Amino acid sequence: MTSRVLAWFSCGAASAVAAKLAVEKYGDRCEVVYCNTLVSEHPDNRRFMWDVERWVGRRVTVIASEKYASVDAVFDKTRYMAGVAGARCTTEMKKIPRRLYQRDDDLHVFGFTVEEQDRIDNFEANNPELNCEWILRDRFIRKVDCFDMLGRAEIELPKMYKLGFRNNNCIGCVKATSPAYWNLTRRHFPEVFGRRAAQSREIGCRLARLNGERIFLDELPPDAGGEMENVSCGPQCGLFG
Repeated sequence: MTSRVLAWFSCGAASAVAAKLAVEKYGDRCEVVYCNTLVSEHPDNRRFMWDVERWVGRRVTVIASEKYASVDAVFDKTRYMAGVAGARCTTEMKKIPRRLYQRDDDLHVFGFTVEEQDRIDNFEANNPELNCEWILRDRFIRKVDCFDMLGRAEIELPKMYKLGFRNNNCIGCVKATSPAYWNLTRRHFPEVFGRRAAQSREIGCRLARLNGERIFLDELPPDAGGEMENVSCGPQCGLFG
């Protein structure tokens, strides 16, 4: 049996381009796979996924957690949001489903760009059993190049990018710590911000970092700013178990 090529799509621009290049290179061997967190993401991500399906010429295979339907369900059940061990939602809804779906002889394609060599090194060190091809890095493709390629294909970028976020993750991603990220979330998605603030208080998780100290979201001044954070999240992230 010919081994599969799994292109892991996350509704982000880089993973979309990586999937396109993988399908062009490997043809029918390539399967585009998405770990389902759509209910916790921006509604426009469904449109983006459909556009990407047409562009790459493949239906996206959607896999999901057997235990949880949303990131909120993970927080409520496990009483854990994020910390030095990473984000529990990523582990439960992305990494565990990937590990259950993959086979030993699969070739994995993730959407890390040429700027992300540190993340590639870290992933390879922590996952030596996986056979990976870094198709964007090897072709010297930057994130801005991914935006350009989608534009040339007449695919509108996901709304989260247009709102000023650097990544297209779940709304109110608990891996984020920057005041800029959380205040942008408060501005555009006040209901989600309020829910994260209440959840983090109840669980005891200080999600934001201000002046070098961890604080609760309800302690974050609305005018606190700074640099917008690059918050990567995908089936390559998270702790297992």
